[in-house]
Amino acid sequence: MKFGLNRAQLKNIALVFMVLDNLWLRCPTVLNPIVHPITRFVSALFAWLMVDGFFHTKSKGKYCARLWIAAIIMQIGSVISYIVFNGDGIPDNIFLTLAFGFTIIWLFDIAKNTQETGKKYMLKVAAILMTFVALILFIPLPFGNYIMLEGGIQLIPLILFAYFFHDSKAKQAIAIIIYSIFMFFAFYSGFAGIQNSFQMFCFNSDWMTLLVVPFIFLYNGQEGRKTAFSKWFFYVFYPLHLWVIAIIDVVFKLS
Repeated sequence: MKFGLNRAQLKNIALVFMVLDNLWLRCPTVLNPIVHPITRFVSALFAWLMVDGFFHTKSKGKYCARLWIAAIIMQIGSVISYIVFNGDGIPDNIFLTLAFGFTIIWLFDIAKNTQETGKKYMLKVAAILMTFVALILFIPLPFGNYIMLEGGIQLIPLILFAYFFHDSKAKQAIAIIIYSIFMFFAFYSGFAGIQNSFQMFCFNSDWMTLLVVPFIFLYNGQEGRKTAFSKWFFYVFYPLHLWVIAIIDVVFKLS
């Protein structure tokens, strides 16, 4: 057995912290605000594992289709949640971010393996355009809902780093850390933002995506236990836990 953590173990760790983070976001009085910054590795780890899966999956087409189908179903559920919860619905949809990310790197990958110059150019342009769309995507919908990429501003670049530097964890780590520092100063006001308040520091902490780096190095490249249940578990658990937290919040008035 190799030293480190396998894919299944990393997912299980991320799932636990994902629940804590979403519980705090929905019911901030229940948990300490520090929960949010220390869980910034969660979505980044799922995105990184998605890229790793891209290189090992037997069918990129089926993998991509699963992500897009999950994203569409989740978005429909999100619209319904805004109706059910009187405007206080569930905006999250990590599947949409992963679907965009997977499609972008797949376009780059097809281009890399294409001999025809014209086709290669078109595929790269399509991938670049889709990247820009992913970074700025925001579409208002009825009932107070909207379509946007959850964590897109930090996850799409991370997905690209993980793809283009797939053969070097060190290069991935350097790119992620540099981009995280850039986000800290460009999007979160740097040290001035920290000085505002502890609460705001915790909330505006997406730049702490760099916390995923230790998990990247802990990954031992092994799959871990894999069953039909484990394959589909996240697709069910992710929307289910958000709905459960939302219902608990409404019933017990925790927010």
